[in-house]
Amino acid sequence: MTDQTLITPFLAHKADHSHYPTPLATEFAALLPALARHIEAEREIEDVDIWDPAFRSWLTDAEHAFTDVTTHLSTIASIDLTCSDDKPLKRMSMLIDAMIGSEEPQTFMQFYRLLPRFEHLFYCDGTSLAIRHRNVMLRTARAHIDTMANLLTYDSEATIYVDETLEVPRFA
Repeated sequence: MTDQTLITPFLAHKADHSHYPTPLATEFAALLPALARHIEAEREIEDVDIWDPAFRSWLTDAEHAFTDVTTHLSTIASIDLTCSDDKPLKRMSMLIDAMIGSEEPQTFMQFYRLLPRFEHLFYCDGTSLAIRHRNVMLRTARAHIDTMANLLTYDSEATIYVDETLEVPRFA
């Protein structure tokens, strides 16, 4: 028979995951695919005639995707923080809510331009599995915001080219 020798440090088995995922982290995780669907739906309707009945289902899909995102954001706003590690998630959701809820594309872009200055507010310090998962979600949300900044709906400075000599500003 063989002798068994424990080579893993005892504390490695004692990881405390009792509070993760928190309700806020769970809802934030659900927000990310909804945000991706919203981005894709907005991208699909960028170059269509909104008055053309053939594209009505695309417009309806975009409206539903936006409603889904705002529902998740509203739910996140109503959830109380249960641990300090959720603060960056809450901040990111508040930022996204302010950005997509802005009436004018210029407001979205003002928030977007400020984001690099406050990037430290959207990061969790630590190396635990739960912290790394939160940081992955925060990076994914940031990537979604970067993508949204290039969409016609949110970028007031986007232009389309009618021909090579005439540049016409896009309207959201």
